[in-house]
Amino acid sequence: MTLSKILTKLIDKAIVPAVLLIASRLISIVLVSKYLGIDFKITNHGVIVQNSYDYIKVNSYSVLFMTGMLVIGLFYILIKSVFFHDSHIKPTVTAKLFSIKAESLIQNSYEIYTQGAVWLTYAYLLLTVSGIMVMSNLLYVWVFYVITGVTLLATLLFVFDVEEEMQIKKDKDVEYDADKSLIELPGGVG
Repeated sequence: MTLSKILTKLIDKAIVPAVLLIASRLISIVLVSKYLGIDFKITNHGVIVQNSYDYIKVNSYSVLFMTGMLVIGLFYILIKSVFFHDSHIKPTVTAKLFSIKAESLIQNSYEIYTQGAVWLTYAYLLLTVSGIMVMSNLLYVWVFYVITGVTLLATLLFVFDVEEEMQIKKDKDVEYDADKSLIELPGGVG
């Protein structure tokens, strides 16, 4: 695959998560404000609240809500990676998926890892932005710690899955009959 095709595929895979994360942020600002009884106005300059304390509270909880959406996306990709990866899916699961016409859940490494890379990129982007917000006193520190934990845990789980995938590929390439004493070589030498 050429680099331009790979970039096109990554951009294509990045659109849905971006829309979900932005929508969750906007919806959560409204829901958190309503739930906490904080008056706000939406103007062409953004969301306006009455004081900085309310702003930090709304911002923190809406970022936390967005992190929840990120966790759902990462969890979905990890589930596909662990249970529906074509390299190590169980035959009984494959048969069941085909019988219920859900064989599209079975995906190859390229599909899974491009989706994982997109979601992890958004996790690291959210981690970076939330770190800047914390340093600017616009976000509760504990929200940053939650995002850090989620990002590190997801990264570790993906690394473990990639290592497992590499081991599966390596095991498939291993010679199954390493004992050459039973093989008859040409010329009668054995």
